[in-house]
Amino acid sequence: MSLPSGTPERLSLNERLQDVTHALAASTTVHGVFEILLTSALETVDATTGAVLLVTPEGDRLELAQSRGYSPDVPTIWKDGPLDGSVPAGEALLDQTALFFEHQDALMLAYPDLEERVGAPPPVATAVLPMFESHKSLGLIVLDFTEPHHFTQEERFFLRTLSTQCGIALGRARLMSELQQQVEERTQQVYREARAQEAFIAFTEAVGTETEVTLLAQHSVAVLDQRFPGSTAAYYEREAGRWKLRVHSENLGESPELLEQLRAGLPLETPVFAAVLQTQAPVFVNAWNPQQERVEHTEMYHTVATYPYVRQGEVQAVLGIGLKDQGHWTPSDRALFLAVCRGLSLALDRAEQVEQVQLQKAAVQNRNRALEAFAQLSQEFVFETERFPLVRRAQDIVLTLLPPGYAVYYELEGDVWRCHSQVGDLGNEALQALVNAGFPKEVPTLRQPFETGQPLYQDVYAQGSDTDAEVVKHIQAVVSLPLQVAGTTVGIFLIALFHERAWTTTDRAVLETTMHSLGLALERAEHARELTVQRDLLEARTRLLSAANEELEAFAYSVSHDLRTPVRHLTSFAQLLRKTLGDRLDEKSARYLGVMDQAATRMTTLIDAILELSRTSQQPLHLRVVDLGAVVSGVRELFEAEALDRQVKWTVGPVPLVMGDVGLLRQVMENLFSNALKYTAPRTQAHIEVWAEEEEPHWRVFVRDNGVGFDAGYTHKLFGVFQRLHRQEEFEGSGVGLANVRRVITRHGGTVRAEGVLDQGATFSFTLPKA
Repeated sequence: MSLPSGTPERLSLNERLQDVTHALAASTTVHGVFEILLTSALETVDATTGAVLLVTPEGDRLELAQSRGYSPDVPTIWKDGPLDGSVPAGEALLDQTALFFEHQDALMLAYPDLEERVGAPPPVATAVLPMFESHKSLGLIVLDFTEPHHFTQEERFFLRTLSTQCGIALGRARLMSELQQQVEERTQQVYREARAQEAFIAFTEAVGTETEVTLLAQHSVAVLDQRFPGSTAAYYEREAGRWKLRVHSENLGESPELLEQLRAGLPLETPVFAAVLQTQAPVFVNAWNPQQERVEHTEMYHTVATYPYVRQGEVQAVLGIGLKDQGHWTPSDRALFLAVCRGLSLALDRAEQVEQVQLQKAAVQNRNRALEAFAQLSQEFVFETERFPLVRRAQDIVLTLLPPGYAVYYELEGDVWRCHSQVGDLGNEALQALVNAGFPKEVPTLRQPFETGQPLYQDVYAQGSDTDAEVVKHIQAVVSLPLQVAGTTVGIFLIALFHERAWTTTDRAVLETTMHSLGLALERAEHARELTVQRDLLEARTRLLSAANEELEAFAYSVSHDLRTPVRHLTSFAQLLRKTLGDRLDEKSARYLGVMDQAATRMTTLIDAILELSRTSQQPLHLRVVDLGAVVSGVRELFEAEALDRQVKWTVGPVPLVMGDVGLLRQVMENLFSNALKYTAPRTQAHIEVWAEEEEPHWRVFVRDNGVGFDAGYTHKLFGVFQRLHRQEEFEGSGVGLANVRRVITRHGGTVRAEGVLDQGATFSFTLPKA
């Protein structure tokens, strides 16, 4: 679109700006935008020449896009070059500002070495206008003058606005061009997909439900012949290290030498096939070269393609095509060839699945028979506990699932394999004699599975490897299975068949499952025997404990009655002796009687402690939620009343709710507080601390004192009955209190602990379940 012609009177700048804005809005190409821009700018400010330079996609260079008025023979400073801030074009873009130079001196003053740098004389006056779109640098508009030119404010505004409008129009034109390109590409893609879809549908309709591989290949070749007239399609299969032709286009018969060569087979290393083997992906060859590709008699083909068919991780077949009328593969033809190949791939997959279903159906039937037999065997395993009868029953049932043969179970005794169970006739008297005598340890069929712990399947038995070949010539297939009990191989379960047998997946599953179940049954039988022994031992121990409890009760009764009586007699007669002697009791005799009194008192204390310990052990637990803080407070008040003559500082922290027997827990706190007061007696001021800490899923309660402490090396003695770390003369006591504490806490499912340093105090702690 061109600008309106000017009238004799010059149009105002605003009118020109409005006209050029309308023209740019209507332009849809980059070239059109530049034409409108240069025409308007040159006419409006009377510039001699003008140019548009664009920033390259990389953003580091400027390239001349369009110019007006420059002579090809006259050099100019506006040309392709790096985006450098040391020249006017680079500075205008980098600073994002328009530059106006009204005379040559102004330009040279700003860039003294410009002429030397660019190799061209600078213009007399020039305007350099950057173009942007969304802050992205697009390029420059340059206007040159051969005479000095004063840029008025109106002209500067016009040119800046023009560059802005041009940036917007340029961005829109570029976008339009990109959209048009995308539409064209998408149209081509839709066309290719449509052709490919048509070919795929044609192939699918042709094959229907066919599953025979050769017929499927014939259908694919026929579709390719139809879609690529004059081409030659061929289907190859891998056989004996060569690619052999199986199906081909009819026109291949026109080249008998090539047909004979392909039927004989091409080597695997033939380049076009080797590439398929290596990549397992389609290969397209443009400009086919028979010498380079090492396939003779193929000069008539210009392009070739091959498509691999992969089975079990290896390329097993290839579908190929040669085109005679084109030198390269177009995207459309590629898509068409791939569509047919993928259709064949799906059909081959379906054929393989049908075959697999048929095989699986046969396998299921065999497995059902095996499962029925195995269910029967499993039931018998439950009631039998002896090893060899279990093995024999497994042999009986397994042999019913297999062709004629025999089963022998061996165990290694010293260096000889001994037969412990045989089912079936071995078919040779000499072989039976060898089995009865036992085989040496090194025979491979028995040694290998015993050492590896893995079954040894021999589809073709290695006759002569274990015995003389003559005695086993009637044996065709053998399997040796290790029988494992608790992870240890105890014997070899061997089956020999008189006919050839490829051991199938079902065979292996049934045999190995039988061995596994047999091993579990033997483990279960062994565990049953062990449990019987343990039960007998437990019953005997229970009887012993019952007798011990009866003796303990008798002992407690004896202590409470029989032992107290002599002690009371001793005390009574000592008092009678004092009264009888009266004033005649001398000092020495009085001392002897005092020793007797002290001993009797000590004896009474020990008897009471023993009885208390016995009651603690036998008293039933009455568990409930206990406020241990209230128990601590109650016991503390009791001991405070008894220690009024001492200076005792109590520090009691929060103590939680616990599960326990309130009476027994009170005894625990009484024993620990009693100990703390006793062993802090030498201190001017006793300090007793109580607190609790959380130890999931328990609470740990602490009692610490600043008493005489103890040697940590004797900690293990603290909680024993009658175990004391201080002499009786230093601190009185029965030696039973801490033992009682441990017994109570243990019955609550907790633990006790003691820490101490000699002459620096002690800390006792115990755990109790959370409430």
